Amino acid sequence: MAMKTGRELAGLAVVSLGGGDRLGRIDDIVFRLDTGRVTGFLVDRGGMFSKPKFLPAAQVQSVGADALTVPSEDVFSDAPTDPAEIAAKALEGRPVLAPAGTVIGKVADVLVETDGLLVPALLIATGLLPDALHGKPRLPLTSVQTIGADSVITTQNYDPKAPDARA
Repeated sequence: MAMKTGRELAGLAVVSLGGGDRLGRIDDIVFRLDTGRVTGFLVDRGGMFSKPKFLPAAQVQSVGADALTVPSEDVFSDAPTDPAEIAAKALEGRPVLAPAGTVIGKVADVLVETDGLLVPALLIATGLLPDALHGKPRLPLTSVQTIGADSVITTQNYDPKAPDARA
C-alpha cells in the first residue's frame, strides 16, 4: 500500500495515456469526510487567470512516482457541491481539539493511500521540536468526531502521543 502526503502529490503531472499530453498538475485533493474516499483532484491547467479543473477519481488510471495518468484529455467535470466533500488544503491550519477543549495541534496535511485513493488520516503539527524529533502524529479519520468550519474535534480515545500515532 503506497502512501503519500497531499503535499507530495501536489505538483504531480497529470498525463493523458491517449495522447501523451500533460494536461496540468495536481493542485489539491478532494475527499469525502465520512469515508475518506478520494473523489477527485483539482488540477491546475496553467494560465494566469484559469481556475483549477476537477478531475474525478474514477478517471484516474494510476498514481505513479512522476505522474498521475488518465485515459484521455476529456476527463474533467464540474467541481463537486456535496458538503461531505472537502479539498485537503481547506483543512490546513485548522486547530485540532480534544473533546475537553484542549488544543492538540493544527492540521498540517493529509495522508493518501494512492493505490485505493483513500485518505486514512490527517497529519497534525504539534510543534517544531516534537514534530522534528518524533514525526507528526496521524489522526485517523475514524478518530475524528467532527470537522467544522473552524476546527477539527477528535474522539475521546485519540492519543497523539501513542507510538502508533506518529508518522
